[in-house]
Amino acid sequence: MKNKIIGIFVCMLLITTCVLPVCGTLSESTIKKSSVSPGDYLKVMFFGNRLRSYRIHVPPNYDGSNPMPLVVVLHGHPDNAVHIQSIGMNAEADEKGFIVVYPNGHTYSIQWSLMNLIYFGRWGYFWNCWDYDTIDDVGFLRKVIETLQSTLEIDSSRIYVTGLSGGGFMTYRVGAELSDILAAIAPVAGTIGGIWMDKNGNDLPPYTIPKPEHPLPIIIFNGMNDSLVLYNGGKSPSGDTYLSVNESVAFWVEHNQCDPTPQIEISESRNIIKKTYANGSQGSEVVLYTVVDGVHGWFGAPDWPYEYPCEISATELIWDFFAAHPKQ
Repeated sequence: MKNKIIGIFVCMLLITTCVLPVCGTLSESTIKKSSVSPGDYLKVMFFGNRLRSYRIHVPPNYDGSNPMPLVVVLHGHPDNAVHIQSIGMNAEADEKGFIVVYPNGHTYSIQWSLMNLIYFGRWGYFWNCWDYDTIDDVGFLRKVIETLQSTLEIDSSRIYVTGLSGGGFMTYRVGAELSDILAAIAPVAGTIGGIWMDKNGNDLPPYTIPKPEHPLPIIIFNGMNDSLVLYNGGKSPSGDTYLSVNESVAFWVEHNQCDPTPQIEISESRNIIKKTYANGSQGSEVVLYTVVDGVHGWFGAPDWPYEYPCEISATELIWDFFAAHPKQ
């Protein structure tokens, strides 16, 4: 039985490597930082007795001689590392000079974990979700970062995380639990907590991300007309209840010890409201972009399936924010 499972794994790996748009695989035991060529790579590992995978985009100007920033991008729920690339982060990386990694979320079983190379995964963004509490997604993401630091020239003071929807929820949690290594985070269409339902539709105890150990700059994006993650909080169509955008912002303003009164900028169209809570500890700040007519999605994403015409580009604004906030 064990040999059969291994055989299935090898077949799936070969299929994935051939079908999906990757140029190869990285092995930390054989690769040298200076020998990695620009391009797109698929990496597979076992972590926590599960098959896990992630995709890496190395920009054209990488030659291994100078450390580069790293941006971790977390897909929605459920989705995968292929689709989330439609937000345009690779093009931004090529222009600005940073490495991007797209981890795949976890799945239910060995068979689904194998399929996760191609299909869909999810994140354990609330510790008490019924199938998540035994899966260490935070540990997996820490391991991904550590592995990339051993195979690529990564600037340890410029490691960032962003994500959409379920990936936005996970970005909040990772920021709280990995504030020792992260320089800044950028959740999109997410929240810091709420009340999840179990398999039988019963409410689990309320959950809010833990308090981070260190200040952490954060830029947040939410649409006021989001029907899935309600801007003002409350029960979503799925039956789960989420905390509001204002509660999420207040959590980080208090943690970072920012000015409680924000600087407010409103676009000429009056559709974009930017609030900046400045003067936080160790150079931190909290920035909230509200898209008044915004729905659930990545604002300004250029390509299918996340294409979202908008007068702002979340991708560009996120990188500008990251570039201005190295770890203090």
